[in-house]
Amino acid sequence: MKDAKPPQITTVNGKDYLLWEHPKTGVKERIPLSECDMSHSPVDAVTYWNTEGITKGARSTEVRTWMLEPEHYTLQPASYNRSEGAKLGITYKDP
Repeated sequence: MKDAKPPQITTVNGKDYLLWEHPKTGVKERIPLSECDMSHSPVDAVTYWNTEGITKGARSTEVRTWMLEPEHYTLQPASYNRSEGAKLGITYKDP
């Protein structure tokens, strides 16, 4: 779920948009920010938790630091982000 470039924001007639290029099709779109999610990148949060975070503990400093790190987030259209998450076919493991 990684975007190649940092998100670009533009304002048109007082409304903010994400200028987004679909990573699979290359189609460029202008998505209203109200229709966007912050997604984890380059590793999604579920994969991080299930492979690394779980070994450190749910409220550990390491996990909180990772989850709060701005470099681990990117803006994406909500529909794309949620679809990619569902395609993973995994859920968070219990701590």
